[in-house]
Amino acid sequence: MTKKKNKEEKIREQETVEVPVTEEKPEESTEELKKALDEMTSKADENYDMFLRERASFINFKKRNEQAVSKAYQDSRNDTVSKLLPVLDNLERALEASSEDSPLKEGIELTRKQMVKILEDMGIKEMDCLGKPFDPAFHNAVMQADPEEGEESGIIKQVLQKGYTANDTVIRHSMVIVTR
Repeated sequence: MTKKKNKEEKIREQETVEVPVTEEKPEESTEELKKALDEMTSKADENYDMFLRERASFINFKKRNEQAVSKAYQDSRNDTVSKLLPVLDNLERALEASSEDSPLKEGIELTRKQMVKILEDMGIKEMDCLGKPFDPAFHNAVMQADPEEGEESGIIKQVLQKGYTANDTVIRHSMVIVTR
């Protein structure tokens, strides 16, 4: 039986847990815990606010970056097209100067059509301004002409050089003659 008693005593010793006795009142420790909890909560709120601000800042950065890339693409496209427009003008002048039913004229016309198609695919549009009111935002008046009978003043009478736009941005102003 002594073995049995020894085993029981060992089990009791293991089950016994010592609880430290504090001299503080339970109310004081609760107040301290509440204070610590409040401090941690305010710190967590502060960290969450910082996270939200950084997230918003990153989203704004992405938007600004996307806009900058888009603008850079549009600017480079417009710059390239403005440098190619004189070539298109020369093709049109060559068509006007060539004789009828010439294979050369047919080749020039096909080349011009191909170039116009490429410009249209890029979103470049030719301005249709003949007979419309003069608008300095889109047209460059180089001469004035007397109006014919019944014709209003400030109307585009002749287009000397075609103008082009891309998404409401003028790539090249139309060079026009306007009625007085």
